[in-house]
Amino acid sequence: MATVLVVDDEEPILGILAEVIEEMGHQVLRAMNGREALALIRSAPPDLVLTDVMMPYLNGLDLCRAIKADHNTAHIVVLLMSAVPVDRRGDDARADGFIHKPFSLEEVETAVAEGLNARAAR
Repeated sequence: MATVLVVDDEEPILGILAEVIEEMGHQVLRAMNGREALALIRSAPPDLVLTDVMMPYLNGLDLCRAIKADHNTAHIVVLLMSAVPVDRRGDDARADGFIHKPFSLEEVETAVAEGLNARAAR
């Protein structure tokens, strides 16, 4: 079982994503914005972060940059989600994957499984 942090400022989406990932057998942490997520990551680093790009306080791209810039958290798999066109790797944020909104729940399951498998293979 892996720990997955889901970050989205829209509570219904956050709830659906958390439920899907829990049904996959993983522990889920939740955050409503990038600042809250970064505090959680620093206190208990998850195996994977699934984050929306467009959020208040600290957006998903900046959250990803902060994760990847810190040698203590750079190993964490980061998957970005957005309806806005973003480079597949999150511009210079060095994201490990991208999910385009609107997405199917199967796409989320596949992306999370592939992200966790890639982490295990490192």
